Amino acid sequence: MPTMPGMRPLFDAAAVRDADARAIAGGIPGEVLMETAGTLAAREIIAAFPPGSAATVLVGPGNNGGDGVVVARHLAAAGWDVRVQAPGGREPETPDGALMTARAIEAGIAVGEVDLDDLRSGTRVIVDALLGTGTAGAPRGGVAEAVEAVRASGAPVAALDMPTGVDADSGAAPGPAMRADLTVTFAADKVGLRVAPGREMAGRVVVADIGIPREIRPEPAAWLATDGVIAAIPPRRADDDKYRAGGVLAVAGAPGLSGAARLSTRAALRSGAGIVVACVPQSVRAEVAIGTPEVMVTGVAGDDGMSPAAVDAIMVQAARVGAVVLGPGLGREGVTSPLVRAVLAGIALPVVLDADGLWHLGDDLAALRSRPAPTVITPHAGEAARLLGATREEVEAGRLAAARELCARSGAAILLKGPGTIVCAPGELPMVLEGGTSALATAGSGDVLSGVIGALLARGMEAAGAAICAAALHARAGALAGRGDGTIATDIIEALPAALAGGGPGADGGTT
Repeated sequence: MPTMPGMRPLFDAAAVRDADARAIAGGIPGEVLMETAGTLAAREIIAAFPPGSAATVLVGPGNNGGDGVVVARHLAAAGWDVRVQAPGGREPETPDGALMTARAIEAGIAVGEVDLDDLRSGTRVIVDALLGTGTAGAPRGGVAEAVEAVRASGAPVAALDMPTGVDADSGAAPGPAMRADLTVTFAADKVGLRVAPGREMAGRVVVADIGIPREIRPEPAAWLATDGVIAAIPPRRADDDKYRAGGVLAVAGAPGLSGAARLSTRAALRSGAGIVVACVPQSVRAEVAIGTPEVMVTGVAGDDGMSPAAVDAIMVQAARVGAVVLGPGLGREGVTSPLVRAVLAGIALPVVLDADGLWHLGDDLAALRSRPAPTVITPHAGEAARLLGATREEVEAGRLAAARELCARSGAAILLKGPGTIVCAPGELPMVLEGGTSALATAGSGDVLSGVIGALLARGMEAAGAAICAAALHARAGALAGRGDGTIATDIIEALPAALAGGGPGADGGTT
């Protein structure tokens, strides 16, 4: 467990299967684990839906199907109208699954063929026990047909362990995938339940402790960051002055884009930075200075965009601060590209590279490896696609893989924005943000996030920690802003102090 508070472990399928096997080898019968899993899942399903509901339990041939027939038996005992259906009529075939099927038959519950018309009716709760964590790739044949029929029906779904079609290790859904309202996952939380698109497919996730001894719990594959990580942000000390509280330099702004400079700098101040300096083109200096009187604004060379002639002035200002935000509203004039590269290479301070700064980097991620200090880059899916030479659809279908690849190529800390924001850093396990809010889906929200990260880097936090804490703080502020779909970036900024002081948790969603 990392020293940062508010982190919970996430596991991959192989590690959980290994722990299951070790528990069985240690003397816990597999049938006991299966009975416990099905019993606990049935309790959650009974609590989630109206009493006496009707359910169709879809089972596959593996142990997931065995869990399903246990659920069916307990739902029937609770007065539910229960049907058990299997693609091709194929009952669970593993030893434990076959034993549980025999017990269900003794209780008067038979396993029949899948009735697609029944599934399409949408009149029954669907319990998804088709495919668990032991399968990979897209569902095929009768399983795919069953999934598509349920998706078309709009019926409520409770999934066991993983929604069918969702990869337990990545959250990818390469083919038809079940969209659950509730997922009861067994023994440990899974990476694929927390990374989009699996995050959206899983619905509400409940982790059922089926009795695997704690001493044989596997090593995590990733961490789930709750908004409890905000407690790791160092507070100001009583003897801090504005410089020791953390200084941030924003290299930002261009004609028509000066608002991004104002947003990022003000966000840094509201996140606890003691002093913020902005280097902007001389042509927009007045706009930025009037809009943010607390920010020290320096006009530098460049009319349509900053030119390399501004580098010396930027270096002078960098000597006053502890971190740099490079890119918000910088514009995409060709003359600015060499300036961005010169700042990255020449400033031995942590840098947040965002927005137009990423555009000027092009696909040259390797350029970040030679930086003399840590770098945090903050792409959304479209920017990540351009950096990787991929499509946006490919990134969104494999967000965890994309974040890892960006990290491997750049050597930087990566904050991949979107639902279930992901932070990857060299030599560290990925971190996935649990919270967020759709209120962050607004113009300028990314500029705010960059300013928040800059403030935390200036406070001395290491790159990955600053990134994940900033994402959590940003999400909490978006929720606290309280304006729902009408939230704008300045609302998020004004909510940052309350979020930093321990305001209410964020809602479900992601950063943008």
